[in-house]
Amino acid sequence: MEIRVFRRHRWLPILGALIIGLLVGVIARLWMRWISTDPEFSWGGTMGIILGFGIFALAQALVYLFINPSRQRWSVALVRVFGALFSLQLFAAAGAIMFPMVLTGTLALWRQRWFTWLRVVFAAICIGWTLFVAKSEILDKFGWSLVTIGRVTLMLSLYAFIIRALKSTVGTRS
Repeated sequence: MEIRVFRRHRWLPILGALIIGLLVGVIARLWMRWISTDPEFSWGGTMGIILGFGIFALAQALVYLFINPSRQRWSVALVRVFGALFSLQLFAAAGAIMFPMVLTGTLALWRQRWFTWLRVVFAAICIGWTLFVAKSEILDKFGWSLVTIGRVTLMLSLYAFIIRALKSTVGTRS
């Protein structure tokens, strides 16, 4: 039943990805407000964050729908470049500090044909960078408390979403 619906309405997964991306963008904006010691609010910044996540999720859905083992290698590479370019916008401004974590975490998790030792090195860098950012940007500002643990947990959840969404763009071709 599900497959027949998607064949008739191919835009449903794309619309779903866009909606999920926008919702995650709202959560990301609320989290950014929650971790700020000097919160500033602007509609432009808020819309940029929300739309940025929406565009990111939409691009990743398009990559997922396009990639097929029967396609030419060059066309898959081109689509993956598209997916990667539309993910870079998430790392503008304050998000830049998390780029090393997402890059190394994504490569460690999704490049499954790479040497295990290399993936372990990337995973170690990812974990180390994440601990550094959590300590310097959240724990040092707010101290230890249940609320601070919530802030760190939400940070990990948001970036886990990004890493999971990048599977088609970065993952090994099936």
